Amino acid sequence: MDLFSQRKGDHLNKIKKTISSFISSASPHERASFLGCCLGTFCVLLLFLNMFKSSSNRSLWMDRLCKLNIIVIGISLVSIKYNNHLGCFPAIFICALDVIVCSMYGLEAVYSLIMNSLKTIIKAFFSLLIAAVALLLGQALLEIVPGKWK
Repeated sequence: MDLFSQRKGDHLNKIKKTISSFISSASPHERASFLGCCLGTFCVLLLFLNMFKSSSNRSLWMDRLCKLNIIVIGISLVSIKYNNHLGCFPAIFICALDVIVCSMYGLEAVYSLIMNSLKTIIKAFFSLLIAAVALLLGQALLEIVPGKWK
């Protein structure tokens, strides 16, 4: 492992330890605010990244989910600030929806990765098989043709 990879690992471990110590020692209000801001930031990042992609059904649906996340997170953070706990229920529902949708998306990505890998392996196998048969056929034809080909 080179020096850059070791430093990167050290920095990631420090960030992970800082976040986990903050989350474990903070009050529920602070944790909800911190995690809500993090989730909102991820949603804004996804919206920003989807601006550069072509419009497809998935990106349109993801944009709507991100916008809904941002609105509901904002409502829940305001309700936490003013001690109105009923405003947290839409955020709880959206969090459950996020877990389901993102899990399905992750499983679909893993399935796609596995299937594409298998297709690539099968294509490579058949390409090499065709090359081997073509080589053997060429050698057989060279043996049949009279002359200085041998």
